[in-house]
Amino acid sequence: MELIQWFLMGVLFTLAVLGLAYLSVKVKLPWYGWAMMITGCLAILFGIGWAGASFFEGIAQSGAMGLMLISLPGLLMIILAWRKFVPKDAMF
Repeated sequence: MELIQWFLMGVLFTLAVLGLAYLSVKVKLPWYGWAMMITGCLAILFGIGWAGASFFEGIAQSGAMGLMLISLPGLLMIILAWRKFVPKDAMF
């Protein structure tokens, strides 16, 4: 079961990298916008990995706290960068 988790984490990482690469072709962002997007993606992936490992170890409270304290700020960072730096008329 743990091998499936790490495989899916690899798939999510690959999709995040491809999504950011596609975004870099379509939208011109300042360097701090890219820093926020990349940091947010890495924080979400780290929080999911933390939660999965904690659930496998049987410490569900640590997994829930990892999702809430690591992944949620990453998600908010991506949303903030998207709303602030990506133009409204950008067509995807």
